Amino acid sequence: MTDTAPESVTVQRDIPFHEMDGVTLTLDLYDSPAASGPKPVAVLVRGGAFTSGDKGEFARHALDLAADGFLVIEPQYRLAPEWTFPAALVDVKAAIEWARTEGESYGADTDHIVGVGHSAGANLVVLAALTADEPGFEPELYPGASSGLSAVVGYAGIYDFHALDNAADDEADAPHRAYLTGGPDDEPAAYDLASPVGQVNTDAPPTLLLHGTNDDVVPPAQSELLADALGPMTDVVHETVPSDHGFPFHGANYDDVYERTVEFIRRVGVGGPDTGDAAGAGERTGLPGGNLPGPADRIDDLGPGDTRARIAATAPDSDGQVEKLSSSQK
Repeated sequence: MTDTAPESVTVQRDIPFHEMDGVTLTLDLYDSPAASGPKPVAVLVRGGAFTSGDKGEFARHALDLAADGFLVIEPQYRLAPEWTFPAALVDVKAAIEWARTEGESYGADTDHIVGVGHSAGANLVVLAALTADEPGFEPELYPGASSGLSAVVGYAGIYDFHALDNAADDEADAPHRAYLTGGPDDEPAAYDLASPVGQVNTDAPPTLLLHGTNDDVVPPAQSELLADALGPMTDVVHETVPSDHGFPFHGANYDDVYERTVEFIRRVGVGGPDTGDAAGAGERTGLPGGNLPGPADRIDDLGPGDTRARIAATAPDSDGQVEKLSSSQK
């Protein structure tokens, strides 16, 4: 973190990155022209119980990370019950491989890619890292590109579906059962393969696990289980936040969570010691005492007073060119 804000962060929306079975998934890309490259990449994956939501949940984190010198992408992924395991995992891997294949044209350091996820998204980024380059889970679009991650950050993640199923108040209606197409007796292989605790290996990247102490959606024990499993394999940090399931998006927690995240990423050598200085970050966009927008709230809805930097939102026009819109035009 530094004391001066960058002139702008650009946002390119709805870039196609994965096409399959008539579905085209897109991602949003955040970048700061003021940041010198090559820039480490951050892939941000939202939650939604594998069944709901769209990219945009991590918009403010993306703005801050871009201002701190990262090239940031936030991808879509397919949802249950229409699409079941491992569809969402394959989509997240496709986003990682898109960054590794196309990232250099945006100034990315494709050797340093970190995944950050919340809830279901934490499951997906951790599992992507633990199953890197396993053929059964790889997309066909980027042959030869690795889905490996240099580091992972999980917020309130789901890491052991067997334990989660046992803790569910209403197991028959639990959303994860739609994703796994049944209960543990019906789909034991899916429960095992979709659970990061069952895929831990010596290639696991450095991992930060944060969980709210008052989380009544995903039990805090989920992060404890993964931390115990990862401990002998890699550099793992497991910490708690005195809040509920949505703590990464609460204004009262935002600065603390963001700073813990970036400090960890840089300590394990992904962000680099000079990344923040090159970008010039200012105050966080989280406002103490208030909650940040949820998944349905896009960056277009942010007013000038809600951001710490002038935002330039860009998107391809009809000729395929990038149009830049200042915040006053949005």
